[in-house]
Amino acid sequence: MEDFNTMEDFNQPGPERIDLLKRLQESIGDVPPHFWAACQICDLDALKNLVNCGREYPNILRGFTLQTYTMAHYWGPSPPRAQSQASIPNKITPHKSTPSNLSTSSSTPPTKKQKISDLPTIQRRNQKARNLAVERDGFRCVLTSSGSVEVAYIYPFHSISYQEADKFGQRHNFWGHLKNFWPQEKIAAWEAQLFPAGLCESGIERVYNLIILSRNAHDIWARGAFALKPISESDDKTTLKVQFFWQKKQQEAQTAMNLLTTPFSTKGLNQNTDVLAGGAVKLFREDKGEEIQSGDFFTLQTDDPETKPLPNFTLLELQWFLQRVIGMAGAADVNWPPLSDFGSDISDMELPDLELDEEDLFSSQPLSSPIKLDCNDNSNLSIYPKHQEVKGEGKGDEEGKGDEEGKGEGEEVEQGRQVAMLY
Repeated sequence: MEDFNTMEDFNQPGPERIDLLKRLQESIGDVPPHFWAACQICDLDALKNLVNCGREYPNILRGFTLQTYTMAHYWGPSPPRAQSQASIPNKITPHKSTPSNLSTSSSTPPTKKQKISDLPTIQRRNQKARNLAVERDGFRCVLTSSGSVEVAYIYPFHSISYQEADKFGQRHNFWGHLKNFWPQEKIAAWEAQLFPAGLCESGIERVYNLIILSRNAHDIWARGAFALKPISESDDKTTLKVQFFWQKKQQEAQTAMNLLTTPFSTKGLNQNTDVLAGGAVKLFREDKGEEIQSGDFFTLQTDDPETKPLPNFTLLELQWFLQRVIGMAGAADVNWPPLSDFGSDISDMELPDLELDEEDLFSSQPLSSPIKLDCNDNSNLSIYPKHQEVKGEGKGDEEGKGDEEGKGEGEEVEQGRQVAMLY
């Protein structure tokens, strides 16, 4: 019999999670798909905190759920257009001097009125790190063993490549969202690997944030088709074991979901049918002549853990969480062209502006010391002993409940500002 942790690896919630989701559903009702997906796989203590917040401040939490999609959007293969990046050219890779290139606005030098020092600081890709990663992985895809490969970033390059002094910026909001689904110590470990100087500064690009994939694997991985779970790492840092899981998207065109909707199981999957319009996509292990299935294990090795370190275990944990959110809920309704059309410079594509309702969803407190959702008194959180299906709520009950909540709405909003910084 499978244990509950194994069940959850295949996106099947265990009894304790189901009980918590039932409580949260009763407090705030149906939620957007990305919040639903995050609740299916987030840390259980974080979920308990969300349950308490839903009980104490349901209106505040409902507002927060509407913005969770920005977390999935930012994790995608290209950055949402942000104010802090408004002056950054679409392409940072130097072009050859052809007439077509010379006519583009992105290659036009700054005018006299626009000083170069006024442009945002952006770092270029570290070619040495990329070469070392390819050498480390034997010039082959770590999954398929194909020799036609691309360098893939575990944590998106677009998020580490620039400074973001604006603490309401999209990078800060992204990390703020994570704090509501995972423990602070995990968040700190993830940040330390990428932004040792703080989120306001450019991140660092290292070999351990890179992994070598075939073009097809890279393409569909960026779309949430599969996730890699880090399993173990040898003491000498020369061997890393990961487990592969195909992902399955929930039904199309859902704007609100019952938190007790059980995700599709990924057990036994040998393909993904969601990310490409043309139908099913599969991956094959060329060294064994076999299809890759959910649950398959892969071993990555290095002969020099100092110069050519393996993919970072903690960053793979972050990827394991966010890839599954995208896989279950979709990539924030973004339609991407094939990555092969852009080579491996996936951070150069631009997506539409995000429309964030900051007035309703952010505290008036300064973001210099952001506060996560914290209703962390779990002592009185009683757990339902058995999962029961939620039936449709009657309008009469809903109206009565609304009248009761309306009496303390002003007080609730004011208290909520003191309790939570909503991302």
